[in-house]
Amino acid sequence: MAHYYEIIIHGDDRELTAYLTGYVAAGGVGRVLFAEDAGFHVKELRERIKHHGEVQHIISDASHRSRLHAALEAAAPRYRFEIKEERKIERAYFHFEFETPSRKVADSIKRVFATLPAGVTVTDYAPEEIIDPKASGAELYSPEHAYVFRGEGVLEGDVFGVVDTRAVLCDIEFMRCDEIEVHHAG
Repeated sequence: MAHYYEIIIHGDDRELTAYLTGYVAAGGVGRVLFAEDAGFHVKELRERIKHHGEVQHIISDASHRSRLHAALEAAAPRYRFEIKEERKIERAYFHFEFETPSRKVADSIKRVFATLPAGVTVTDYAPEEIIDPKASGAELYSPEHAYVFRGEGVLEGDVFGVVDTRAVLCDIEFMRCDEIEVHHAG
């Protein structure tokens, strides 16, 4: 499993986002995630108070961390980017739940869990498939459905794998995904 860092950077959000997005696009650094955009839970107010102003949480893999530092140091002086804190991330995780009367949606959900990326696992997951031949039709607003697929659990592991899988799950109808939490090393 790859190693990741959460890097807290002080600076104007718009300038930092534009600068790093351009730098990544130019091939200067590998993949960089902006925590809020990627669905991470960020204790923003507390961080802003602690670091005296506007901060952005960036997630980077360890192999590109030094290049990210160099990119921030090479930024024009007018940007005034400053790394305030770094935390090594051990793993990422989020809770999800779903309940659907649609077999098509159920198949989509099952496909995602059958093809998880390396380093990503599902825990506390015991999906339930209910088939009731007595219920009539598959109308969305029926009090009883002939078919129901429901479940909940926690998806955890490799940071980029968790982020990518959450993005796919969040696009599936009837799926509810919480924000991503991280467990810091040490």
